Amino acid sequence: MTAPAMAAEFDDVAGWTAEAVERLGPLGRRHAIPAACRGSASPAALAWLAEACELTAGTRLLDVGAGAGGPAAWAAERFGVRPVLLEPMPAACRAASRLFGLPVVTADGRRIPLRSASMDAAWCLGVLCTLRDKAALLGEIHRVLKPGSSLGLLVVVARGPRISPAPAGNHFPTGAELTALLRAAGFDPVEEIGHPGGAPRSWSRRADQVAAIIARRHRTHPAYALAADQDERFARLFATGQVAMRLVHAVSRPANGHVTHGGTMTTPTGDHEFLREFETEVQAELDMAEASLPQEAAALPPSEWLYDPADVERDEIGLRDLLGAAEALDQQPRPGEDT
Repeated sequence: MTAPAMAAEFDDVAGWTAEAVERLGPLGRRHAIPAACRGSASPAALAWLAEACELTAGTRLLDVGAGAGGPAAWAAERFGVRPVLLEPMPAACRAASRLFGLPVVTADGRRIPLRSASMDAAWCLGVLCTLRDKAALLGEIHRVLKPGSSLGLLVVVARGPRISPAPAGNHFPTGAELTALLRAAGFDPVEEIGHPGGAPRSWSRRADQVAAIIARRHRTHPAYALAADQDERFARLFATGQVAMRLVHAVSRPANGHVTHGGTMTTPTGDHEFLREFETEVQAELDMAEASLPQEAAALPPSEWLYDPADVERDEIGLRDLLGAAEALDQQPRPGEDT
């Protein structure tokens, strides 16, 4: 279960960010990326990761834990990549879709609903420290990457055995633990650096303007206080040297268990079992969305809404698309079957 502070930080604030950017009107287009990157990456950090991963036009980039979509949108704008965003928080997914129109999958990174060896590169920014089961996340990223593909990480690492005050829901690895986790998951670490520096004033100014709108509109909301407390705890940890930011570039080693037929990588049998389970879960979520009867809710005065019917209808569309993609993947031949 997601801690309330984590939901506030990664879900509520993401939704408020999209709302604030839209309130700026046409001017908001220049504010969207800096605002949606707030707390995850600076232009210098993104540039280092993009160059390290050798992103180019057409690269299929998986952004794991994409938040409101700022880093992926930055990479698409600067390098012409084709990003796929993976994010477990529904409001953050809606924010990324509203702000940038990028393809977003609402799913946990420990069970990625994508075909094995289907992505050219991946990055994961500020996500590893939020999970206890880091090995599962790295293992799934390795599965969906082509052998030899790059993984870019922005990780907050612990510089000692005790962290105080620890932000809720965070579990910081040490540098040695991070290296061991990467190697165990099938990655060869190539290079790493500390955080390369702050953002330019123009970038920070636009992000701050959006943050000011959020503060004016939501300062009294309990989620705002929780998110602010998380930010303050992180600031203290960095100021006291208990944690540090690291940028890491690693490369995926070939995995065992993939079978080649005529030069084409196929999906192991276990992936089909996962896809069937995933289809069942998606269908259950779709049934729940349909049962809420958004069309009937839309006919009521907004003051009587228990939820925004437009959000539910968007979720239904996304779930149907995701279900169709999963069903299509499940139809591919299993190893050893005739094609």
